[in-house]
Amino acid sequence: MTGRALRHKLHRAAAVVLLIPILLFAALCIGVLLDKTTVHLYNRFYPRKYMALVELAAERWSIPESVIYGVIHTESSFREDAVSHAGAIGLMQLTADTYEWVYFLRGEECDPDTIAIPAYNIDAGAYLLSWLYARYGRWDTVYAAYNAGYARVNGWLSDDAITEDGVLVHIPITETENYVARCTEAEEIYRTFYADETSEG
Repeated sequence: MTGRALRHKLHRAAAVVLLIPILLFAALCIGVLLDKTTVHLYNRFYPRKYMALVELAAERWSIPESVIYGVIHTESSFREDAVSHAGAIGLMQLTADTYEWVYFLRGEECDPDTIAIPAYNIDAGAYLLSWLYARYGRWDTVYAAYNAGYARVNGWLSDDAITEDGVLVHIPITETENYVARCTEAEEIYRTFYADETSEG
């Protein structure tokens, strides 16, 4: 090999060696940008509004914050003035009857005018979720009862055609089936994405 060819080969090797850290740095920058984009998208589409109220309710009623966020996300998309066609009100979409029933269960006097106020609405919804979980021990069943009513779910659970070992394997109402799937997905996103910050209850 001539001296010129050797020098050329060394120059090429040096260029490759110099290029490696540049490529690694570029890859790192792209990764950071992708991470920031992912964080931005999750913060936008799965926000944690009313954090102090959710934390307080989760601690008070011993349930995961991610469950409360998942239900709010599914029920109202964080619109405190949301009202459903069935008359459910507020962030956690409670009907007036359900709201009063929650206070009855807690042995407290209910002021119906507070139902849409976030602090009261979140607290009552979280209590109901906790009450249902104490009875069913499964969040998918809790979501079904929150949507369709616990009396109806009790009936489903006693029907061997749609349950297996006490677990709902088929929900007869499509709306409720979809609701359970949406709550489950939203809860998982809140639990995993905000894992370092969100209490697990």
